[in-house]
Amino acid sequence: MGRPKPLPPPRLVRHEVAVTGLDPRHDGVTIAHLSDIHVGNLTPASHVRAAIDLANSVAPDVVALTGDYVCWRKHEVGLLREQLGGLRATRVAATLGNHDYFTDARGVRGALASHGYDVLDNQHTTVEVRGAPLRLVGVDDPVTHHDDVDAAFAGAASDDAPGGAPAGTTIALCHDPELAPTLIGRGARLVLSGHMHGGQIYLRGVTDRIIARMGRTYRRGFYPIDDGHLYVTPGVGFSGVRVRVGEGTGSEVAAFTLRAA
Repeated sequence: MGRPKPLPPPRLVRHEVAVTGLDPRHDGVTIAHLSDIHVGNLTPASHVRAAIDLANSVAPDVVALTGDYVCWRKHEVGLLREQLGGLRATRVAATLGNHDYFTDARGVRGALASHGYDVLDNQHTTVEVRGAPLRLVGVDDPVTHHDDVDAAFAGAASDDAPGGAPAGTTIALCHDPELAPTLIGRGARLVLSGHMHGGQIYLRGVTDRIIARMGRTYRRGFYPIDDGHLYVTPGVGFSGVRVRVGEGTGSEVAAFTLRAA
């Protein structure tokens, strides 16, 4: 047998996002988003490295990681520790996904923290970006019932900057996109999610019907919801099979530039 066919590398996808109520100082802020990295046998280390390099290439102010760093096996936590370092930003914030809980959630948290990344388990944090506070809310994985929206947003309204400055823009991270309407209702203006892999093997009509039968609404890309936006990335890595086929399934790193609405 010959060598496996080389995988297409992840691509960089850039978006401008008009954000309601954006602090003027945040106009032009860049957020890089990676999800569903799935280190292990199906996702080569070179593929992960290429994604990290793409994220760094946009000089992001913030990097958002939205879960499923591993697949099924505990030894993948060690691979995560080896492969996911080197993201450069003022803050790298992360939430966990269902595969992280299926495998070793505590180990995944430790691997992410070893690189200085903030794991937000139903928590929020505020980071100064260009002299204005940017709030990041991390909601833990809803698929495995570890989400707690009340805890994630608890006290967020009082997180104003010293001197009475406005609290700034709120960005929410959650592996499963189905929670987005709730998060936008709580004040998030941009929700970043993954989980769906764009369907991974997408056949128009067929995959859509399967997704609908699963009770799911969001497959990939942007969805306007009230006065906010949801973005569902197809993610970086591979789960189940080393194949991504069809519209909207390609491996990607997303980069968002915030603009005043």
